[in-house]
Amino acid sequence: MRLSSLHTKLIFNSMVVIFILNSCIYLPSTNKNAEIHAIIEKANADFYLDQRIWYQDVHATIDGETITLSGEAFYSIPVKGIGRKLKRAGYNFELIDSVHYLPETFPEGQAFGIITEPYVMGRYTPVNHKQEGTEMLWGEPVRLIREKGDYLQVQSNIGYLGYIPKNTVRRVNLQEWNRYHVGKQAVFTKNDTLENGQIFLMGTRLPYLGDDILLLPNGSELNLNRDHYELIDPAVNPLRQEILATAKQYLGLPYVWGGRSSEGVDCSGFVMQSYALNHIYLPRDSDEIANVGRIVGYPGWMDAMLPGDLMFFTGSRRMITHTAIYMGEGKVIHSLGKGVQIESMNPEDPDYAASLERRFAFAKRIFE
Repeated sequence: MRLSSLHTKLIFNSMVVIFILNSCIYLPSTNKNAEIHAIIEKANADFYLDQRIWYQDVHATIDGETITLSGEAFYSIPVKGIGRKLKRAGYNFELIDSVHYLPETFPEGQAFGIITEPYVMGRYTPVNHKQEGTEMLWGEPVRLIREKGDYLQVQSNIGYLGYIPKNTVRRVNLQEWNRYHVGKQAVFTKNDTLENGQIFLMGTRLPYLGDDILLLPNGSELNLNRDHYELIDPAVNPLRQEILATAKQYLGLPYVWGGRSSEGVDCSGFVMQSYALNHIYLPRDSDEIANVGRIVGYPGWMDAMLPGDLMFFTGSRRMITHTAIYMGEGKVIHSLGKGVQIESMNPEDPDYAASLERRFAFAKRIFE
């Protein structure tokens, strides 16, 4: 009986083992799909720290050894990085990029806008209450991202994304939009009501055209003397050249990950120290610095940028992986690879670096 019982147990255990081994034949496919989705989900989560400003929502459809990426993203380089991550994980599959890239294309090049209401709340979803993000003020330039029903999703000049009613913004082309960025600005430092009832809220800033003439959000002009506003000219601020002079002292230092000393610096350490030595204190990392200031440049639009403005560049690991200081005429000074160096985004410049032009995401102004 004992031998028969033992024999029966051995047969039973063998059948269990065979069943498990046979089951494992089918597990890798399921496991592969789960791992692929996990890699993509992590890439989305790592893409950027603050989805109020930028986001990436990419997902995959898997058919055999073909992966189709879909969803939404602002930049293609981080999406291409997903392909590299999958290959490193052993998934050397065919990859089809069907991601919807933002911003969308708008008719007649009117991909920009000027806020025409005293203030309007940008909301994270296209609704008329709740989901508040940030207000946009009269005369502020915004970039159009997409249309959705009666709303436009826009990116404010500080970077926040938000849906606003279509009737609160005047759509313009790049040339007209540029007028609200370049040159002197009239800044209203207190609430002001004119004799004709026109109200200027504190914080409003409008382009100054000269001879006490202001450019209004609707494109018309207003003659208003300087008693009503503070006149600023960002181009003549001596701090710009002082920051560049400080930055040049780092030329030739090696690139050191985490470095911010005179022995070596990484890209954000270099930027923050160049500013800190001029009494402006920035966050430590590139993607954190990218949340500071107002946007003054995008790919294909650098007309408003001035020396001392900061530039930010995409990477495959996360959206913003690099920062640099703009020098003017397409040149930048930054710490990368061999160390602190001057390169250019102008193809006709001997210091031209194609990777910089390809990876450029946006520029921000930290001070006037």
